[in-house]
Amino acid sequence: MKRIIYTKVDEFLLDDDFIRYAMDACSDKESYWTSYLTAAPQIRRAYLKAFDILTHLHDCESLSPSEVERLKCRVMHTIRMSLN
Repeated sequence: MKRIIYTKVDEFLLDDDFIRYAMDACSDKESYWTSYLTAAPQIRRAYLKAFDILTHLHDCESLSPSEVERLKCRVMHTIRMSLN
């Protein structure tokens, strides 16, 4: 389990493990993030918002177009790195 408890949406969006989880939620990853939320229930709102952003990038209104594009590039880079 991570030692740092994220409290902000952008902290989740900078975490490669979280990005991989949001883009490809498997049971192992689901279990990890469920226990993370259980350990720190106060972060649920930021977690859900970050998850929503990653799974709905195509219609995200909370980020500027340039932020969406940078995040998409980061997501794609993270996915490519995890495949290597």
